[in-house]
Amino acid sequence: MNEKTKKFVRSKFREYYRTAKIELPSDLWMRELGFVHFDPSYPAKLVMRRHKSFNTDVDLLNHLKENAPAHAYHSAAIYKYPAADMASKDWLGADLIFDLDADHGVDETELQKYSYEDLLELVKKETEKLIDFMLDDFGFQEDDIELVFSGSRGYHIHIQKKEVRRLGSQERREIVDYITATGLDMDSFLKGGEKSGREDLKFIADGWGKLLLNGLIDFLHEIAEIEEEEAIKVVKRAGVKERKKAEGIIRIAKDETVMKRIERGNIPQFAKSIKWSEITKAVTNAVRVKYADRPDEPVTADIKRLIRLPTSLHGKSSLNAKPLKLETFADFDPLEDAVVFGDSPVEIQMVRTSAIRMKGERYKAEEGEIATLPEHVALYFLCRGAAECV
Repeated sequence: MNEKTKKFVRSKFREYYRTAKIELPSDLWMRELGFVHFDPSYPAKLVMRRHKSFNTDVDLLNHLKENAPAHAYHSAAIYKYPAADMASKDWLGADLIFDLDADHGVDETELQKYSYEDLLELVKKETEKLIDFMLDDFGFQEDDIELVFSGSRGYHIHIQKKEVRRLGSQERREIVDYITATGLDMDSFLKGGEKSGREDLKFIADGWGKLLLNGLIDFLHEIAEIEEEEAIKVVKRAGVKERKKAEGIIRIAKDETVMKRIERGNIPQFAKSIKWSEITKAVTNAVRVKYADRPDEPVTADIKRLIRLPTSLHGKSSLNAKPLKLETFADFDPLEDAVVFGDSPVEIQMVRTSAIRMKGERYKAEEGEIATLPEHVALYFLCRGAAECV
């Protein structure tokens, strides 16, 4: 980003901060603030100016208007002395934060195969799954969850309940482990066992239990539809070593009456002839891949982490870190609803060939091309480093 481009982008960010309604974090006076400015080293080197604090909303709003930062952050933690150095802040607690980014669910070697729009769609689906965990497994209410589009490639979930604020790093890591199925065992979701005689085992069909049950059903349907010898190989690969037991599982998979019981969450015990735990590995691995792309564990575990300020602008996209409502999240389109700039024509020169869909229109410009584009598209390309001002 050359100086002319930097000056233009900074001026547009300043216009935004002078008129926008900024959503400020609760307990503002107890939070540390941090900023990355459009300084001479930006964007080659991001200099974080942290250990800032503001006593009033007006003070922070004035800072944003005057400085128009490329990135703005607030601490997940609350402190007695937020402007002090880390050793002297006197930590009082921290919100529970989850950071889901597209690169958590897509291998780095595969990222180039996805468009920006594809990545946004993938991470949105993962965020919806995580929200389900928060509601179903952890018992949070919708009002406890604050959801924010990051402004780039993901979403942040904030939970500020008093019950979670005093959790330490280890407890927060355990939450991530649970969400991502670390050490998951299907047996732990079954009620019954040897003492229940011939009665069905009952599946606890909430959260991971529900996902595991669905994984088991999919597994059984799969082996029911293939030739028996191939099905036996599949079941053995799943962990059932004895052919007789494998054949028993295949018979169950092909028995419509029994499958209906399983689909209702009733797992047949059949007098110890089958140990369902023997296929746990195959089912949990399949479910883990399907349902548990990992949130960023360091963000969740770090009780002194800075997280992006909601309603601030993201310096690498020009999009708004937009707070969202759970009831309307399904309809949220970042490339429509997080776009804050207008349609005035802006002339730019492309550094590399780039394409984007914004506000329902598709735009593409070739490397070296001087293009006149709507302001919101031009700013996106400029912030992404795909273009410079002419």
